[in-house]
Amino acid sequence: MKKISKLLMGFVAAISLLAIPALSIALSSSSAYAVDERPAYRMDIAPGQDNLKDLKPGDIRTGKFSVENTGTEDFSFSVDFTPYSVEGEDYDPNYEKETQYNDIAKWMTTDITEATVKSGEEVFINYTIKVPADAHGGLQAGVIMVTMQNADNQESTGFEAIKRLGFLVFGNVDGNISKNAKILENNIPGIILNPDLQVSSLVENNGNVYGVAKYKVQIFPLFSDEEVYTNEEKPEQNVIFPETKRYNAITWEETPSLGIYRVRQTVKLFDEESIVEKLVFIIPLWLIIVILAIIFLAVFWIVSRIHSRKEK
Repeated sequence: MKKISKLLMGFVAAISLLAIPALSIALSSSSAYAVDERPAYRMDIAPGQDNLKDLKPGDIRTGKFSVENTGTEDFSFSVDFTPYSVEGEDYDPNYEKETQYNDIAKWMTTDITEATVKSGEEVFINYTIKVPADAHGGLQAGVIMVTMQNADNQESTGFEAIKRLGFLVFGNVDGNISKNAKILENNIPGIILNPDLQVSSLVENNGNVYGVAKYKVQIFPLFSDEEVYTNEEKPEQNVIFPETKRYNAITWEETPSLGIYRVRQTVKLFDEESIVEKLVFIIPLWLIIVILAIIFLAVFWIVSRIHSRKEK
């Protein structure tokens, strides 16, 4: 027995000695793999925007943001300025179209126009905005654009490299301003065949300053006033630029597969407010098919019975 125990102990020790280097190799391989997952060239900026809110002609505003290298290779970048506007109800950005609302791109300067940032490090850019004394009232929106200079020389890594990022700056200049909005749509579906439950809206800004639209959703059971879902404490918000329409949708992520609920959505922009409440029936498609099949079979059975009685 002692010999067998010694042999077993020796076998376990040998396996342990072999396992330790194997485990070390596995760990080092996984670490190397994790490092290799990073693309060669990747750039981030933080924060992504600066809401200047209210501006006055003659104002001087300053701020800063960082350009971070989250790739494995060093890169250089340059800084320039572009106008900013949006197109369509989904607010696709446009960095080329010049309007009365994006003159601010000509009012901005930075302390850095070119720089190199090493892997894992960041560079801070300080910017200054000088509002002209004769600036007209209304929205102003522009972008400080950061462009990676040597991204075109990278090798394929399986990741899409970000070559250009923008820092959005916007605000309302005091003066001759107007606030005018319309809630064009406030939609709640009546029947949901496949969750999730989604409400939507469309708002329009007919003024010359930006506004913040707020969207509040409350969902109640059919016979109760106790909310099963609400975003009242943190209603969803969207910036709405002048002379634009913006679509918004809110989804109840935990929608059950069956039920009847009272759904209320409140949409507000400036002094305009729309409140819609509606009964929503949540029923899966397969259940509708089953119910229709049962009805069909019941009708078929009744017709068959009537026909058989007539034959008798």
